[in-house]
Order: sequence, then structure tokens, then C-alpha cells
Amino acid sequence: MAIQQLKVEELRTQLGQRGLSTTGTKPTLVRRLGAALRKENKQSAGADDGLSANKKRDRDSENGDSIGSQQKIMAVEKFREMGIQQLRQQAALRGISATGSKKELIERLSKDSNHDLQDCPQADEEERESKEEKIVTATKKGAAVLDQWLPDDIKAHYHVLQLGDEIYDAMLNQTNVGDNNNKFYVIQALESDDGSAFMVYNRWGRVGIKGQDKLFGPYTSRDSAIQEFEQKFFAKTKNHWSTRKEFICHPKSYTWLEMDYGEQEKESDVKEKPDSALGIQPRETQLEARVAKFISLICNVSMMKQQMMEIGYNANKLPLGKLSKSTIMKGYDVLKRIADVIGQSDRRKLEQLSGEFYTVIPHDFGFKKMREFVIDSPQKLKHKLEMVEALSEIEVATKLLKDDTGTEGDPLYSHYQRLHSELSPLEVNSEEFSMVAKYMQNTHAKTHSNYTVDIVQIFRVSREGESERFKKFNSVKNRMLLWHGSRLTNWTGILSQGLRIAPPEAPVTGYMFGKGVYFADMFSKSANYCYASHGSKAGVLLLCEVALGDMAELLSAKYDADKLPEGKLSTKGVGGTAPDLSEAQTLEDGVVVPLGRAKHMDHKGDLLYNEYIVYNVDQIRMRYIIQVNFNFKL
Repeated sequence: MAIQQLKVEELRTQLGQRGLSTTGTKPTLVRRLGAALRKENKQSAGADDGLSANKKRDRDSENGDSIGSQQKIMAVEKFREMGIQQLRQQAALRGISATGSKKELIERLSKDSNHDLQDCPQADEEERESKEEKIVTATKKGAAVLDQWLPDDIKAHYHVLQLGDEIYDAMLNQTNVGDNNNKFYVIQALESDDGSAFMVYNRWGRVGIKGQDKLFGPYTSRDSAIQEFEQKFFAKTKNHWSTRKEFICHPKSYTWLEMDYGEQEKESDVKEKPDSALGIQPRETQLEARVAKFISLICNVSMMKQQMMEIGYNANKLPLGKLSKSTIMKGYDVLKRIADVIGQSDRRKLEQLSGEFYTVIPHDFGFKKMREFVIDSPQKLKHKLEMVEALSEIEVATKLLKDDTGTEGDPLYSHYQRLHSELSPLEVNSEEFSMVAKYMQNTHAKTHSNYTVDIVQIFRVSREGESERFKKFNSVKNRMLLWHGSRLTNWTGILSQGLRIAPPEAPVTGYMFGKGVYFADMFSKSANYCYASHGSKAGVLLLCEVALGDMAELLSAKYDADKLPEGKLSTKGVGGTAPDLSEAQTLEDGVVVPLGRAKHMDHKGDLLYNEYIVYNVDQIRMRYIIQVNFNFKL
């Protein structure tokens, strides 16, 4: 092969087929390909086991078990391209001597890089490449998005193969805590836009980096491409593609992440910077200005992605808009099995189940040791349970918003209509506003003194159908106006679907008083569930009319509290501090607002503050939405 005569795109294709980096100038690409060819020729000459050099290389690199000399060559080339100042900076970052000539620095850095490769193959190279990547191109033709790392010439002329409802696109994941694995595998069958040629694309590596990739083909037969795709799928998962809906997880194999290919999505080429705003921005709209501002806050997919990534979810691996209900249910199911094992001192089982959870619900741990992330305590279990709950709300939200994103006209108004909730802003000088503000101020607990809260706006809210369902509880005694807080990511789902009870798949031990909807009479107890932070100060809470009736009062956790004693309508977890009921306000319709100042109650239970739980969502009627900003003390 006359390498020098190849064009840049041809060089990149050759390198891509070998699983090598395709970045850099033409001289760099020529050097890289030349080194690879020399190595292949050497391997071919010495091979005596019947395997070609290419197959050896593919096997080793896919398993991630050997340190390829290709990676070492690439690392040396990278250092050779740097100036002496860059080399010294690299040396300083690695904690090695930054003095000497350029040649000495390259030798020193190359040696240090080889040590790195033994622990984390290709980590530095791939992390550097991902940081250098300024624009990620996600090209969508048909139902599925082409992998972002496909060569541009392939993206321009190919699409993901689809036959009827069958879309040949697979995202696989494998997390094994004991072996410190957290890796992905992409398989896509591609069809040329004119239908004359077919290819199969694979990409694999540790979650959070580009990894390695390879193109197979072109094939002139569609069946050949499908056969290659299905064989690779089986080789990696031990499941047949045709029966993937009944997927069975196997040890040391990849798990298939089921995607939701929304039919309403329009064909588009989207070029986005990694941190760009994917949500909608306020614009010309027929909505009242305060309502428009609120809708733009809660219907922002960029915000949802950012907040989920902050708590560990890998939204790049399994995009929020592609979340399927079955994936979320699988996440709940694994947590349920973890809950059964916690407390049994079976570390190996917890490691295995934690790996299973991270396989189903992808996380980006970088190159940290996986054993640091074993779900081995009730607190960690609760944290992951809240993550899956948030993903469940986002699954609802992204489907609701998907049809409107980027459309002409008035998307804010369209989003508002899809919530099926009427929002009416309260004026600051109104009695209702003053009542809510007083309730907030008086019930901000002393133990939550690390922040203060400012009211941004308050809305009176009426959810479609809720009053009709609540009618049978209108005459129930003991109806109270109570707080409910939740992550910013959850409000599109909450307003459109109402407050909901955890599904059967969720572990009961994640809920102190059983699976129900939880409320508080102390503002700051509910405010904590907004999970606001210094970097994300906005929060949203509800005030709901809750038909409590006769309550089963409990002083400590009871996971089956949803099995109420006869005649009881709700559960009350009795806390040590509560609003003074002698200062409560009763509204005209008989609803009690416990807005009195907090006082210590004489009891011997486990709870600091009261909790109220109902197990029938018909006992809930939303009254007010409160948008706030948190001010955290340093």
C-alpha cells in the first residue's frame, strides 16, 4: 500500500478499521498507519496458529486484556507533536521531572505513559481526544442516530439499517465491580442512502471515553450485514437478537440497553456542543410572563441531563430521550434484590448486584476503582432509588416534550397544555401569598439552618380531573395543607401525571413507611428533597390538600405500613418537632393549614419531624406550586 498517496479520508478509514485514532494532520496519520502496517507484517510473518494479525489485534483490543504496542506508538507520536513547553506541562502534571531537552522529556513521558497503559489501556489518549473534540455531531436519519464517532464520509452517505420495526442498533453495557470493568459496546448495521451497500460498525471501551472502533464491509448484501450484526450481538451478550425482548443477563457478558425510538422524532442533523442547552428558552408566547418563566424552567431537557449527570448517571451512554420504561423497571428490580441482601454480610453478592445495577442504569465513574461504588448500605440504596425515581419522571417528561422541541410557533404554550394543569400566579399582596409565605417562614427547621429560601413566585394550581377524583374525600375529617418537595427534573412528570406511588418493582425498604406519597408539615423537611445546590439554586415545592382521615401513628420505620389497620386512611410518622397546632389556620372549606411556629413535642420516636403518608393518590389535590431560590451559607 502506497501510504503517502492516500487521501486524508482514506487514511482515516484505514486507521478506523484497525481501531486506531483518526485524529491529527496527514503526516501524523501516515506515520500512525505506517507503524500499524509494519507491526501487522511482522505479526503475519511470525504467526503460526492460523490466526491473522488482524484477528489477534481485534481479539486483544476488544477484550481489553493486553497492552497493544499500537497504543504505545500513538502515545509517543502524541508527545513528538508537542512543543517543549507542552511537554514540560505534561511532565509536571504526571509528577515527573520537567527538566532537560525535548528528546529527554519525550523519553521520560513515554516511559511514564507505558506504566499508565498497563493499568488503564488507552485512558490518557482517549480522554485527551474527547477533550479536544469541540463539536459532537449526532446525525439522525430514520429512527436511530448514527454513532457520533463514525467517520464523516460514512455519516454523509449511510443510515442505521431498518427493516419494518426492526432497527439494527444496539448499545451494550457491562459493569463488573470485582474486575473493575465499566465498559460499553456499540453495534450498528448501516445501509447506504441509495440502498446499494451495507456496513457494520463496532465501538467499544470504558464508559466515558471514545474507546476503539472498527468498520466491517462494505457488503453488497443486506443479509451479510445483518448476519455480522447478529453474530456480534450474540458473541457479546450470549443472547440472540431475535429474542432480545426476553433478554437474559449472563456473567461476564454485556447487557443490552433497550432504547425507545420515538416515532414522532423528525429527521435532523444536530450539531451540539457537549454543554449546550438542549431545552427550550423563553421566547414570544401567549402565556402570562410568570407562567412562561416557570414552564421554561421545568421543561428544560438540558437541566434534566445536567442534574442527572451530577448524581452519576451517564446521559451520553443512554440519552434521557431514549429511556424506556422497561429499563427503569429493571433498575428498580435490581435495587429490590440489593435490598434483600444488604445486612447479610455477603460482600461478593452485593458487588455482583451493584455491577448489574450499573449495567442497566449506566454511570460514568471515570477510572476510579469500581469497589468504591458498591451499593452496600441503606443510605446508598436510597440514593440510587431516588435516581431511578427521577429517571422515571424524566422518561415521562422527555416523551411529553419530544414532539415540540425545536418546532415553530409557541412551544412554551404547547408544553404548558401538555401538563394538563392550570397555573394562576398569586400576587405578592394577596392573602394566599401571605399565608404560604408565613407557612414557609414558621416551619423552616433549626436543623436546616445551612440555607435560606426566597420565594420567586407562587401559583394556584388545578390539575385536570383531580378535583373530580377527590370528591369522595371532600367530607373526610382531617384534611390538611401539606408540603411535598422534589427534584427540578421531576416536575414535568409530576404536573402531567400527578404524584404517584412507587411501582411493585421498587424495594419496599427504600420507603420508611411503605410505598405511598409522602408529605410534611415542616417546609424545610420537604425543601431538602429539592436537592438544590450552590450551582443549581432553583427549587419547586407543592402544597397539597391531603385527605388524612384517621391516621395510624408510628414512632419508627414500618416498611409494610401501607397495609393500614381497619378504619385508618393514612400513616403519620410522629416527629419530635412540629408546628404549634394552636396557631393553625382553617380555610373556609375546612382544610387545616399547620402554619404555626415550630415547637418541641414530647415523644420518644426516631423522627425529628412529622411525615404524612397516603397510599391512594385520589386523596391528594394540588393547591399551590411554589418556585424558590435557595441561598446556601458558606
